[in-house]
Amino acid sequence: MFKFDEEREEYVAEINGVEFVCDEPEDGYEEEAQKLSKLYLKKRPEMIEFMFPELQQVYGDIDKSKLPQLLGKPTIDLTTCQIMYMEQTLDDIHIIEFEYGDNFSKFYYFSIDG
Repeated sequence: MFKFDEEREEYVAEINGVEFVCDEPEDGYEEEAQKLSKLYLKKRPEMIEFMFPELQQVYGDIDKSKLPQLLGKPTIDLTTCQIMYMEQTLDDIHIIEFEYGDNFSKFYYFSIDG
């Protein structure tokens, strides 16, 4: 399932429109990616609520209902427990990311890196 991407120097898999990356595939990562790909859509509204205040501060008046499209495809790093939006269209220079815990029941450390 995970294939090494030489350009990115990490292992990559895509399931249900969610990209997963890791430094080195470990036992259970395939099952974890399958589970998280299903949970992502269910938990996305909570993720949007978590990110929205910070996104509003940076990008101003944005339509919360359009955020899933504006954020684009998520990349979930199984090694660091981070969700990143590297193809977001709110601007063309930043990566939006935050950490998650316990099957997306908790979210931490939101950042916009550029």
